[in-house]
Amino acid sequence: MKGLLRRLRGLAGFALLAIIVASGVAYYQQRDVPKDRAPAFAARTLDGDLLDLQRMTADGPVLLYFWATWCGYCRAVSPVIDDLAGDYQVISVALQSGDGAQVEKYLEDKALDFPTVNDPDGAISHAWGVRVTPTIVIVGSDGKVSWVTSGTTTKWGLEARLAMTD
Repeated sequence: MKGLLRRLRGLAGFALLAIIVASGVAYYQQRDVPKDRAPAFAARTLDGDLLDLQRMTADGPVLLYFWATWCGYCRAVSPVIDDLAGDYQVISVALQSGDGAQVEKYLEDKALDFPTVNDPDGAISHAWGVRVTPTIVIVGSDGKVSWVTSGTTTKWGLEARLAMTD
């Protein structure tokens, strides 16, 4: 019994250390992403539609999704974002994923239909301080960044964050 308790304490200590390290890495990766007022963002999607973040926030929160065709984690997160795009305002930014035709083909092959702005040279992502993909930013109706995350996430987690954002 004492051996089991010792192992459980060791496991709990390891889990706590892993959480601390993961939190530190996430903080480091997101250090340049705006934490207060969202930068101006107006760009045309691959379909030619103009997306203006500041105008969109007047209708409620907006989820910005920075992703790439070469990103392994994005393959798991993109379908979640695609599901959310039916009920929430979404702007996706394809970071350094080729020209518009290449990004369109990728979206078609993966059956993804969220509004996408191509960022072939990374200028938009750089302006937002995005260093890793996927990065998700939620901007509230007040135009302020309310939440930022990098890496994998769940649909219910994002829905909860969007619901808590005014």
